[in-house]
Amino acid sequence: MHKKPIMENDPLTSAEKKELRGIGQRLKPHLHIGKQGLSETVFKEIDRALLKNGLIKIRFEAAREVIRNYCNDISEKLKCDYIGGVGKTGIFFRDMPEEAKLFQYRH
Repeated sequence: MHKKPIMENDPLTSAEKKELRGIGQRLKPHLHIGKQGLSETVFKEIDRALLKNGLIKIRFEAAREVIRNYCNDISEKLKCDYIGGVGKTGIFFRDMPEEAKLFQYRH
């Protein structure tokens, strides 16, 4: 996918975001966030999913404005990129540590 390694502070290019959105569209949601919203437990679960998968989809049960706020909060708190979303889903990406990538391909 990436020709150059992504450094933590390198923003994704629009081409990289487009590619990730295409992949993300085919994903099933990793998490469903309901009326209770974002708790510390939910943030930990999102963080765990990002560490394991790098690219995740989240389904929200909330109004659009609330979903927009949730996406901003997740991006800021967990240092990941909000790639985009359709309707009540959001796609998030964070480059995986090398050890996690190696582990992912062994299983």
